[in-house]
Amino acid sequence: MTRARRAIILLILPSLSACDPPPITDNGVVGVFGGIGLRPGEFGYPRAIAADGAGSVFVVDKHGRVQRFDAEGRFETEWTMPLTAEGKPVGLSVHPDGRVFAADTHYHRVCVFDRDGHRLGTFGSEGTGDGEFLLPTDVAFDAKGFIYVAEYQGNDRITRWSPDLRFVDVVSDAPIEGKRLARPAGIDIDDEQTLWIADACNHRVVRMTLDGEVLTVFGEFGDAPGQMRYPYDIDISPGGAIVVCEYEGNRIQWFDKNGRSLRVWGKPGRHPGELFAPWGLAFGADGRLYVVEGRNHRVQIVGR
Repeated sequence: MTRARRAIILLILPSLSACDPPPITDNGVVGVFGGIGLRPGEFGYPRAIAADGAGSVFVVDKHGRVQRFDAEGRFETEWTMPLTAEGKPVGLSVHPDGRVFAADTHYHRVCVFDRDGHRLGTFGSEGTGDGEFLLPTDVAFDAKGFIYVAEYQGNDRITRWSPDLRFVDVVSDAPIEGKRLARPAGIDIDDEQTLWIADACNHRVVRMTLDGEVLTVFGEFGDAPGQMRYPYDIDISPGGAIVVCEYEGNRIQWFDKNGRSLRVWGKPGRHPGELFAPWGLAFGADGRLYVVEGRNHRVQIVGR
């Protein structure tokens, strides 16, 4: 990698604690951090991101490393998943109590850590029955502390677990408008306690109650506003918009709760403000958006 190339990838702006600095792109990027490699602060195909209420950001890459950064992208600590030979996580979430949940996809389980990487527990095992997973992809939490897990490769469902990591029930595994979920890749729960699902291979978003009653379905394959190409992650903005990360579309899209497209951000490329295989997104404690890109090996920060 050339020194000039590295300078672009590792760009980090000064602290935003007082006010946002001028963006470095015309579409609002205020910082970029990362770069290809295995040293602290570098990534090997990062593909999941989460943020906590304390201002930290967590990223897991295809080497099974979870790294923690401060809000400006400064490296703080890292740890490695307990097992990595069969595959690496594709989902990462932070519980309101600070625990970090990694969807340990290819080991068909979820691993739980404290914010410093000490393992606190695991739940799930390979299979199709109650309390089992096939390739879990993401984790979300409701206001009572219950845990929701998405999975695919045949199961393609959402299951619910108690705060003490015990299986409760299956929330959704029936057809929705004639189609079962097909790789539900990202999930989130809003302030109204409804569940949002990025139904990746159906190129749509599904909203349902926590008991599985379908409320809203929108999206189809395509590049126009309101269409999607493999939505891999979903998050709720501080203002209540539904924000979707499109892996193959190389863009981020904002929707209202009825499915109306409000904003499209990003385009294919390698410069700040452009995207190459974005896998995930998360809103930080200060309301800024963090977007992780697999093939650009970096995280971009989009201002409020």
